[in-house]
Amino acid sequence: MAGCAALSGAALAQGSGPIDSFFARPAVAGLAGTTLVLVLMAFVTWGILTSRRLDGSSLFNRLFVIVATTSGFFSAVSSAVGFQLITGQETEDFFRNSLLPPAFGVFVFFLVVAIWVGGAELVRERDWFRGMGKGLVADMAFFVERCIKLFVVIPILALILLVVATWTTVVGIAGVDAVRHTYNFELNRLQTECAGVTAYRQRDFLFLQDLRLAVRDVSRAAENERATGSQSGAAGRGAVTDYFTGVADWLKGLETSVGAIVAGEDPSGVSPYAPDICSASVDDLRRKLADNGFSNYDLWAREFETGFDEVAIVVNRWRQDRRIERLLEQQLANFDRANPKPIAYDEGRLSAGQAAAIDRYSDSVTGALKSLLTKQRRAKPPVPQKAYAELYPERGLDIIAAIFKPTPVPATQERVSRTAEVVAAEFVPGLSAITPRDAVLKNAKIFSDVWALALAWDYASYILMLAYLFFPSAERAAGRKDEKR
Repeated sequence: MAGCAALSGAALAQGSGPIDSFFARPAVAGLAGTTLVLVLMAFVTWGILTSRRLDGSSLFNRLFVIVATTSGFFSAVSSAVGFQLITGQETEDFFRNSLLPPAFGVFVFFLVVAIWVGGAELVRERDWFRGMGKGLVADMAFFVERCIKLFVVIPILALILLVVATWTTVVGIAGVDAVRHTYNFELNRLQTECAGVTAYRQRDFLFLQDLRLAVRDVSRAAENERATGSQSGAAGRGAVTDYFTGVADWLKGLETSVGAIVAGEDPSGVSPYAPDICSASVDDLRRKLADNGFSNYDLWAREFETGFDEVAIVVNRWRQDRRIERLLEQQLANFDRANPKPIAYDEGRLSAGQAAAIDRYSDSVTGALKSLLTKQRRAKPPVPQKAYAELYPERGLDIIAAIFKPTPVPATQERVSRTAEVVAAEFVPGLSAITPRDAVLKNAKIFSDVWALALAWDYASYILMLAYLFFPSAERAAGRKDEKR
C-alpha cells in the first residue's frame, strides 16, 4: 500500500509539472483572465438588467448602473495593482504585499459605485422642495437643486475619486513603464559615458606606441654611437656608448612597465580595452529592465539600481586611472638617479665633445619624456553628463507645482577651465532612482493616453449623469414617465 501511494504521489507530482507550465503560458493566462472578466461582466449585466429593485427604471438608467459598476471594477483592479507598487515590500510581508492591495481595490470599487450610483440617486431625488407640487415653479426649483448637486456636490465627491482611484489607476497601468522610460534615459546616458571613457582610454595604446618609438630612437642612437661615434666623434665602447646603452635599456624597461599596465588586469576588474564592453554591460541592464516589475517591484528596482551603480563605479574608476601618468612622473623624476652620468664625466676626464654628447642625449631623452607626459596630462575624459535627477529634480507634489511655474531663462554659465583638480573632482552620477508614483507624474505628457483612459472610465458615469439635469424622467421606463417621484 505504501508503495502504491508513493507511486501515485510521484505520478501526481510528474503530472503537475506540465499542467503548471501550461497555465503559466502568457497566451493561456491571458485567455483565462479574459474569460473570467467576460463571465463576471455578463453576470453583473444580467443581474442589473433583470433586477426587481430596478423595477420601473428605464433602459438608460439600468445601463447607467452597468457602466458605473464596470468602471468601478476596472478602477478597483488597476488601483489595486498601483497600490501594490506603492506599498509593496521586497520582504515577505503578508499584510502589505498580499492583503492591503486587494483590500484597497475593494474599497475603490465601493467608492466608485457609491459616488456614481448613489450620486445618481441623490441627483434624481428631491430633498429641498419635496412639499412643492407640480408646476413651472416647482420644476425650476428642482432644476436649481439638481444643478447644485451635479456641479457642486458630485464634483467634490469626484475629486476624492481623482486622488484615490484615478491616480492609483495610472500608477497601476503605467507606473512600471514610466520608471522604465526614466531608466532608459539613464541607460543611454551611461552608455554614452562608458563609450566616451573607453575612447579616452584608447589613448593609452597611442602613448605606448609613442614610447616604443622613443625606445627605438634611443636604441638606434646608442647603436650609431657605438658603431660610428655619430654624436661624440669616438666610435666603439666607452663611457659615452655605455651611457647611451644604459639609457636605452632603462627606457626599454619603462616601456615594458607601461605595456604591463595596459595589458594587465584593470583594478576595477573589468578592462576598458575589451571590445564591446559598454554595449555588453548596458545590454545586460536592459534585460534586467525588461523583466517583470510587477511580481516584486522593490526587488526588480533594487537589482537594476545595483547593476547600474556598479557599472557607473567602474566607469568612474576608468576615468580616474592615472597609473601611466604617475609612473611616467616618477621615472622622469628619477631619470638622473637611474641613469647617472659616467664618473669620467664628473671628474672632467671626458673630452668636450663627449661631455656635450652626453648632455645633449640626456636632454633629448628627458625632453621626449616630458613631451609624452604633457600629452598624457592634456588628454582628459569627456565632461560627465547630467543625470535625470539633476535635470529634473522635482519629486512628489513639487512635480505638480513645477507644471505651473514659468520656464526659467537659462543663465549664462561661465566656462571653467578643466584643470587637473577639476577633472579629479568630476564623476559619472549613479542612477536617478524614481518611484512609480513620481514617474507617472513626471512623465504625464508621455503617458497622456493612460491618464485620458483612467479619467474616461472613472468619469464616464458623470457625463451620463448630466442627462438627469435636463431630462428628469430619464430614469423612468416608458409608460411611467409621468409618475410622481
